[in-house]
Amino acid sequence: MSGKIPRTIFRLVEPAVWSLAARLLILTTDRKGSAKAKPTVATFYETGIVTALYEAMLMSAVLSNYEIRHEEAFKVRVGRGAPKQVDLWLRPHNGGWPMMIEAGDFAPGKVHRDLAKLKALNSTGTNWFLAFFRQPPISDDPISELQRSFNRRNGLKCNLVGLDSALVRSFDVFRPNGMPDKFGVALLRGL
Repeated sequence: MSGKIPRTIFRLVEPAVWSLAARLLILTTDRKGSAKAKPTVATFYETGIVTALYEAMLMSAVLSNYEIRHEEAFKVRVGRGAPKQVDLWLRPHNGGWPMMIEAGDFAPGKVHRDLAKLKALNSTGTNWFLAFFRQPPISDDPISELQRSFNRRNGLKCNLVGLDSALVRSFDVFRPNGMPDKFGVALLRGL
């Protein structure tokens, strides 16, 4: 079973997605300029979802004693380019080991790469990948997709990724036209 902090973050995903959806769907309803390109949860930018989750985390009473950062930059550079960044970073306000979270649409390679990056940056803290499942049929049943992935040769590696079924779910995001979008989410722990 996962601890209180990961469970809290996981529970905040749904209100965060709802918040983002309300802003985007309301702003585009009945706009002539939006007639051809109607947003759906599948077209939301990952960064928008992460920003909405960051805002929800800042409002959480459970996380009020945690320092929480979004797009935390590290001075570590590998070759050329920008410093490494982490989507969400948090730790108790009085210090301690941080918890780092990368987020994105589910793909085994992305999960492994992002968790490896976090392990290199945070070898003593806990590292997580927040996976989004936004396309049917996997958005309806993300746990089955994860289990299939662990069973495939080129899927998730059980020695690198931990799965707690309590941190996997799917929910409806209702749209102005009455047809809901399914959004699946899983919080996977780096081992």
